Amino acid sequence: MVSTVSKSLKFDAKTDKLLTVAAGCFWGTEHIYRKHFGDKIIDYKVGYANGNESKKDATDSISYERVTKGDTDFAEVLQISYNPQVVSLKSLVDFFFRIHDPTTINSQGPDVGTQYRSALFAHTPDDLKELQSLKEKWQPKWNNKIKTQLEMISNFYDAEEYHQLYLDRNPYGYACPTHYVRDI
Repeated sequence: MVSTVSKSLKFDAKTDKLLTVAAGCFWGTEHIYRKHFGDKIIDYKVGYANGNESKKDATDSISYERVTKGDTDFAEVLQISYNPQVVSLKSLVDFFFRIHDPTTINSQGPDVGTQYRSALFAHTPDDLKELQSLKEKWQPKWNNKIKTQLEMISNFYDAEEYHQLYLDRNPYGYACPTHYVRDI
């Protein structure tokens, strides 16, 4: 069975909600969300989402090495578990539109490929409707057309452990230059 939720994410289906975001390199996306939201978020996991299941490797999973070949359609993503009584979907999405360039197709800065696309993956049909409304509200704030894909999540695989909290463990590691908070 294909999973749409991280195997190791702290998540209580009775009280929590999920959002999966793709904003280029998942290292920078995770780092900037953690820095901004801190302990208001229940948990975060980086991984790979909404790719072609037939492109999995011999272990019946997907790996960083496989995704970087650029032919799997998996996006590097951050999966967020949050309590909607503490943080709203709107605040998570508003931040998403401020921390990367949503007007590019399959790239962020020097990172190019479908794995670096801008996308929001909803976990419920109601959230998908809200994502569409929020995207429409953000469009007038950008000079170019927002290219962010909006879709239901269809699959999710945890990234390897060394990718989790990567920039905390490697403070001088590569960070995409497009990941910063814009005053929009």
